[in-house]
Amino acid sequence: MRSKNKKRKSAYRRGEKIALFFKRGTIVFLVIVIAALAVLGVKLLSREFHVREVLISGNYHLDKKDVIEAAGITKGDLLLDVPLNHIEEKLKKNAWIKTAALRKQYPGTVVIRIDEAVPKALLSDNKKLYLLADDGNVLERISGDVTPFLPVIKDIRPTNQKGISEAIRLVESLSKKNILADRESIEIGLESYGLTMNIDGEFIKVGYGNYSEKLERWIELEPEIRKKGVPIKYVDLRFKDSVIVKPRKPGSRRSQS
Repeated sequence: MRSKNKKRKSAYRRGEKIALFFKRGTIVFLVIVIAALAVLGVKLLSREFHVREVLISGNYHLDKKDVIEAAGITKGDLLLDVPLNHIEEKLKKNAWIKTAALRKQYPGTVVIRIDEAVPKALLSDNKKLYLLADDGNVLERISGDVTPFLPVIKDIRPTNQKGISEAIRLVESLSKKNILADRESIEIGLESYGLTMNIDGEFIKVGYGNYSEKLERWIELEPEIRKKGVPIKYVDLRFKDSVIVKPRKPGSRRSQS
């Protein structure tokens, strides 16, 4: 009897183990099926999220089409597959775009916010005219005969980074002193001793650095120069706390040296 009972208990335990195995197997199978269906569902659902619209903001000089073209986004692209980080780097290769921020707006919109470079001056080089940004980078070449609408930097090659940078700093000081607003012509050049300016025909030796202080001294003295009506060869602002005015000799032609 005991032998038969042992056999029955052993068979019962084997049956329990087999039932437990199949139960666990069924659960694992169901989990796998559910996960597969979820992944498939996400893929199928993502295919419904196509790029239908690209919203651009912060563009004042660039056309919306130019930004979209630079981004390489095409309507109909899967929104889930749009690589925002890669597109951001592509956009910043455009000289006009300083920074770019992108985000996806489901179900079908890509939002792009850009920060454009600010035009500060024109660069005249080898009979060609270029638009310069506030960081000294060339934004674009200007074709045709154009009346200068910004200060013109002359005799400084684009490869002369120090010269361009100093010229831009001088332009910024001119802007802060409101000198740009009421002047018809401002040209900035470079000599061995530093920067020069030609403001409406008045030649000024500027040198390097302390531009705000130098311009302040010139602003204070310039009305007196105009009042006296004495022909001026040049004004020299290079020396601290002083302004040197060199009169032009009667009958002599205007010199810029």
